[in-house]
Amino acid sequence: MKVCKLFAGVVFFFTSLSVQAATVNGTLGVTAVVGSGCTVDNNNVTAGVVDFGSLNFGNITSIGSQNVDAQTSGNGSGSIAMTCSGGTSFSISLDNGQHFAGGTRAMANAGNASILMTYSLYQNAARTLPWTNASPLATTASGATDTFHVYGRIPGGQAGVTSGTYNDTVQVVISW
Repeated sequence: MKVCKLFAGVVFFFTSLSVQAATVNGTLGVTAVVGSGCTVDNNNVTAGVVDFGSLNFGNITSIGSQNVDAQTSGNGSGSIAMTCSGGTSFSISLDNGQHFAGGTRAMANAGNASILMTYSLYQNAARTLPWTNASPLATTASGATDTFHVYGRIPGGQAGVTSGTYNDTVQVVISW
């Protein structure tokens, strides 16, 4: 009887050890959903409105027959930098500004708002693609950060432009 009890104790002991040392295999599902979307890369945000900087034509001594051209230089300096998920279609529109007159954008003289100097904005350096609400920049994102410069031109030969600082504000609308 003692041998049976001893044998049963040894079997129980080894069975207990084999139950404690076990391996369990299983799986874990991993999921991510990438949606169509964009981030505007600009640090100048106040009350939810992005300040893209400015397009500065610089100091002009006179408006002769020559055009005066300028372009934005980088993120926060008038250029629009965006990062969108690959394949996302988006558009960037620029409105007509505050002093739109006679079918043309215009800057007003800060000392006398009735004195206007016309200008145009373009999507390309050749200044052949106007940039307006009616002619937005439309593209599809690659997934990398894209920077879009704004190209401006003050056409030469404008009469009545007097000395002073000229300003306008253009609203930027980005849709995706």
